[in-house]
Amino acid sequence: MSVLMLVNQVAQNAIIGSITTKLFDTVINSKLVQKNEKKKWVREKKLNLFSQLSEEILTINSKNINEKQKMIREISSKIILLTENQKLKTNLENYTFILDEYEYYKTDINLQHLNKELIQILSSYMKRI
Repeated sequence: MSVLMLVNQVAQNAIIGSITTKLFDTVINSKLVQKNEKKKWVREKKLNLFSQLSEEILTINSKNINEKQKMIREISSKIILLTENQKLKTNLENYTFILDEYEYYKTDINLQHLNKELIQILSSYMKRI
């Protein structure tokens, strides 16, 4: 009878170990899937925002700057929240600041050149994500 109890105990331990391992694997796998899904969502969101911002920048000019300025600020602020790249944040903040000051310094600011620079920065950042 002691051999039977020993076999029963071993079987119970094997079942418990198997269940514990399966639960552990499920929890770890679930966490990894969630983390990957979050990364994918952030990446897609960034790409979408970069696309929107690029479109706004490429269509801005001295005549429609007041209309475009608000949209550019909104999109830029969303990108700033989603990125950890300090250089990109600084470039976006500087760009929106220049747009704010454009009316006072429009003779000194080459808007097309400024827009081209920011598009290049966005493009290089997008290649890294």
